[in-house]
Amino acid sequence: MLSITSKHPAFQFAVSLTKRTTRTESGKFLLETASFVGQALRSSTHIDSVFVVDGVPDTIPQLSRERDVPLYVVSRGLMQKLVGTSYDTDVTALAVAHKVEATAEQIVEAGGLLLVGESIQDPRNVGVLIRTAEAAGCTAIALSSDSAEPWCRAAARSSTGSVVRLPIHLYDDAASFILPLLRAEYTVVAGSAHAPESALTTNLTGRPMAILVGNETTGLRPETAQMASRFVSLPMKKGGPSSLNVTVAAGILLYLTLTTE
Repeated sequence: MLSITSKHPAFQFAVSLTKRTTRTESGKFLLETASFVGQALRSSTHIDSVFVVDGVPDTIPQLSRERDVPLYVVSRGLMQKLVGTSYDTDVTALAVAHKVEATAEQIVEAGGLLLVGESIQDPRNVGVLIRTAEAAGCTAIALSSDSAEPWCRAAARSSTGSVVRLPIHLYDDAASFILPLLRAEYTVVAGSAHAPESALTTNLTGRPMAILVGNETTGLRPETAQMASRFVSLPMKKGGPSSLNVTVAAGILLYLTLTTE
């Protein structure tokens, strides 16, 4: 372990990753909390460096040594600067991690189960979708490029570590991404509160399959929903809410595909 100041090049690069432009250009992001850093060090995720403060669990230095990852000790003030908040933080460990990405071609070839999100604006929802997709056994998650960035702080934290394991693909155009899935014989299931067919009575068996969910307020764009093989809704209590949170709806749809296999 090496104690460093704010002038150290490794620290300066880590601080630059609090900006999206640097994350995009470098293909790296900041992963915080001892739990998630430990998960990353135990996985195949490539980690460039780890920063810790006094009080970090002994497992972090041990795992860093086993992976031959540079470990830097910083003050709590410097850790707060890395986290990018204006208030005191209880984060004791943070890592510079490489993004786990997938191309559209890799997703088509992988088959299996895929979650696709369109215009998901809340980064916390993006993080929970990543977490849910991994839990349900998805081979990847695809998000439209106008969604909240999956590697920002709020999304990465909400993924509870899944962001370092589940491949993520960002697509610019829904048609250009979905049409190859259809040609590869994916069953594309679009979820919407306005769909006439209930997901509970729809046969969601078979692979490969893609589950499509849309924006928190407006749902899927009509032209995106029209490309789907199936257009399904989840039944709602009369007089109650008009829809479910996108993360809840996605979780139900994904698990329905598991229970009907």
